[in-house]
Amino acid sequence: MRDRPAGRRDPVAALAEEIVDLFTADGYRIAEGPELEAEWFNFDALNMNADHPSRGVGKAFPIEGPSGRSGLVLRGHTSPVQVREMLTRPVPLRMVTVGRVFRPDPLDATHSPVFHQAEGLAVAEDLEMDDLRDTLGRFATAMFGRRTPVRLRPHRFAYTDPSAEADVRCPACQGRACELCGDGWVEWAGCGMVHPRVLTTCGIDPRRYTGFAFGAGVERTLMLRHGLSDIRDVIGHDGSHQTVQPPLRRPVPDSSGPVSPFRRRQATAHALTVAGWTETQTDPFLDPAIWDAFGLPQDDPHRAQLHVTNPLDGLPSALRTSLLPGVLTALRTRTRHASGELRLFEQGTVFLSPPAGLRPPEPAPPTGGPPQPERLAALLAAVPSQPCHLAAALTGAGHWQAIIHVIQAVGRQWDVSLRPERGPRGGTPPWCGGRWARVVSGGTPVGEAGELDPAVLRRLSFPDGVVALTLDLDAMNRLNGEERT
Repeated sequence: MRDRPAGRRDPVAALAEEIVDLFTADGYRIAEGPELEAEWFNFDALNMNADHPSRGVGKAFPIEGPSGRSGLVLRGHTSPVQVREMLTRPVPLRMVTVGRVFRPDPLDATHSPVFHQAEGLAVAEDLEMDDLRDTLGRFATAMFGRRTPVRLRPHRFAYTDPSAEADVRCPACQGRACELCGDGWVEWAGCGMVHPRVLTTCGIDPRRYTGFAFGAGVERTLMLRHGLSDIRDVIGHDGSHQTVQPPLRRPVPDSSGPVSPFRRRQATAHALTVAGWTETQTDPFLDPAIWDAFGLPQDDPHRAQLHVTNPLDGLPSALRTSLLPGVLTALRTRTRHASGELRLFEQGTVFLSPPAGLRPPEPAPPTGGPPQPERLAALLAAVPSQPCHLAAALTGAGHWQAIIHVIQAVGRQWDVSLRPERGPRGGTPPWCGGRWARVVSGGTPVGEAGELDPAVLRRLSFPDGVVALTLDLDAMNRLNGEERT
């Protein structure tokens, strides 16, 4: 392939990886969990009772069920990952997680309905607030520079006791007081000692073990690092408005054991960026009308979308079942601001409806003790499949060869052999007949690639000649024999 300038990483994704690298170097394990979660993991197990404000109207995104309720919610924080870890991993344990969270806040200078959190958890004998304070001090120094003081203010969280808000000395003015901070300090993170009831619910004896937990917004950390006051300067969901451009960092390999899916996605992003592709992150809400533009039949599985009960004004209620529409929308937006060849890619979750549809929620297990194995299994089974996919799209010359290079590069990062296998000449929407292929590993299909049908492109207000790719990264992970962690 001819030499070309490197693409760009999404700044939020790049900082999230930097945070994970920081804590894994200190012995923390990478943990991940579903973005669409059972309410029990998101609320009950974290000591958030039925009347807790976070469960109220306008504070969460519940999912529609057959009787109005489904028992599912788009997670409002990454703390459910902590619950899943404590229920399934032996203590002592240390884990770090980063991921998207969802709250029904309209987008403005300081709020977004979709953002990212980074959380850490440690559970062992004799852990104290001083251990938490030291950990946050190292975290702040890594994010904002040497000798960044951290101040803990008493606060109240349901899942920690005692709890605190962590402030950092303003990185913009170094504590002299400015428009960003007001008094030299800015709020950065929430933290505390894990509540004994949460430990008990997760099967951990609070008389023997203690734990600390902390969580910081990735976008907020990025804003503070660069002295920004508007979150829209760092998210830019169409990939065209971000003012922060992160340096290209080489991925950090796992030190031992099998390679985690997080590390494989990190290496994939690095490989594609070096090859001239630009990373984007798009919203998970998707208007079902897009499938008409794609020309999909009414019984196509992509149309079986899950819906939130309380969509924000201007946002669809349906959750995406493919990354391709979002990447194409971002590509179209960028064509208005740039000329020549454009290459975009995204890695992210899609939300698949169960074949038989959602069932009414089963009674939630009681808290104050670990759920019985059969109750826990039923909870886990009620959470729909949310595989991680990759989508890529480009305009300009050299279409097919560029897609072939992506297929090969992704296969190398996931230790599978991928090849395009020409599909039927008649094609299948939204692909152009005779100019598309299934991507297979052995005999297993894991994606599709090719030119998009000109009729689809006209309906999307695109010029002819867009080539795209979709891959199921979770399917590839299963093929290389590793379980998603």
